[in-house]
Amino acid sequence: QVTCADIGLSIDNYKIIHNYIDSSIFAFSPKREEQVKNILLIRNFDNKKYANDISIEFIKELSKKEYFKDLKISIYGDGKLFDKLTGAVKGFDNVNINKGFITQQEIAMLQKDYGIFLCPTRQDAQGVSMCEAMSSGLVPLSSLSTAIPEFVKDQDEGFLCNNREINSFINSYEFLLNNPRKFLEMSKNASMRVQGQCSLENTIGKEIELMETM
Repeated sequence: QVTCADIGLSIDNYKIIHNYIDSSIFAFSPKREEQVKNILLIRNFDNKKYANDISIEFIKELSKKEYFKDLKISIYGDGKLFDKLTGAVKGFDNVNINKGFITQQEIAMLQKDYGIFLCPTRQDAQGVSMCEAMSSGLVPLSSLSTAIPEFVKDQDEGFLCNNREINSFINSYEFLLNNPRKFLEMSKNASMRVQGQCSLENTIGKEIELMETM
């Protein structure tokens, strides 16, 4: 419907096929309960649609909590807003800031050490990165926005938070922090969801089937 509105046309004959997530690269890595304390953010910092300002505000709010000192938070990315936004959390010893982009293989290795993927969004942006993280077993903290609910069942595979309420993100994270067994359950659920929905058969396989009917 959004696409039709954007181009000013009505399209009745169409198929929606998701992006492929390669589970041979982003293989499920069983998490340990303590990995709920390890938070990973990998984002483009070029504009506000990626909602990195919300992520930084989330970290700043976490810093007021007694448990903050026990957390490990890593930020990877680049873009014109990177230095300005990450500067607000640069002084925290447990926040690791890495300017620059990394390869899929490097991301997959990194994901093994983390349990939470921080990925709020204002538009349908970076959904592939979220799904790659979910495939590896990270639980996403994302937004109730655009197409994100089509890939994350709220409170079962991750959390869909209110961008206008930072406490929505804080409360969701604290629920996981206080319920490590639920965290492990959601980690498995997240991986199963993506590896099924975004498998080779359900993405590229469907594209081939569609082309064969043309």
